Amino acid sequence: MATGGRYRMAGMAIGVGTAFALTRTYLLDLAPVALVLAVLLGVLAGEAVTPRPVRGRGAASLLPRRVRDYVPRGELIVVGLLTVGIVGFASYPTPERPDHEVKYFGTAAPVSLTSTLITLGVTAALTAVIVWLIVRAPQTGANEADTAADNAWRHGVVRRLVCTCAAVFAIVFTALAFWYADGQWDWRAGGSPIWGLILSLLAGLGLTTFAWYAGALVVSPQRLQESAPAGIAGQISADQVAG
Repeated sequence: MATGGRYRMAGMAIGVGTAFALTRTYLLDLAPVALVLAVLLGVLAGEAVTPRPVRGRGAASLLPRRVRDYVPRGELIVVGLLTVGIVGFASYPTPERPDHEVKYFGTAAPVSLTSTLITLGVTAALTAVIVWLIVRAPQTGANEADTAADNAWRHGVVRRLVCTCAAVFAIVFTALAFWYADGQWDWRAGGSPIWGLILSLLAGLGLTTFAWYAGALVVSPQRLQESAPAGIAGQISADQVAG
């Protein structure tokens, strides 16, 4: 594992752990914020130690670079599906708070997913802006080899950013699915075990999705090379992809 991968792994681990800890306190609304901030710091640190392969003077490219040529469509579809699922959870009444306020104080403030939706919206918007800036950044190098290496770097960074966004959405979806499933398993309180099973399976799918994209940020994923154009894939080295 390269240094950049270690930083990204640390950010993901700290973010998930801190977010879970906050859900057990009265600061539950800050859990998604803590998750995104820790992951963001890890990604920034990882990219800081993953330099561009060419450090020549910037130049304008004669070929137009379009964002859609760099952003993987599969990951966009996954993020879209996760967004639909998270919004779907938010449209239903939330279960009891996962902390112990009711147990010790007899009452607790109602749970709202507003902060979660806002945080994820800001995350998606920030990712889109950064991706656009990377794609439109001046090209480094003047010859064909330098241009190919620079283009490969763009593909690698953009995919890591999109994978980060997908991982964040996946872990939030997983947490919500497990939370709602736990409430449905309590059939004595009006829950439905059938829905509890369905939500548990969805949570398992979300957890698998998170592991897939989080792993892509840590190890040197061959699928980065497989998804890049043929002329570019050969230029992507392990250091350029995984940092």
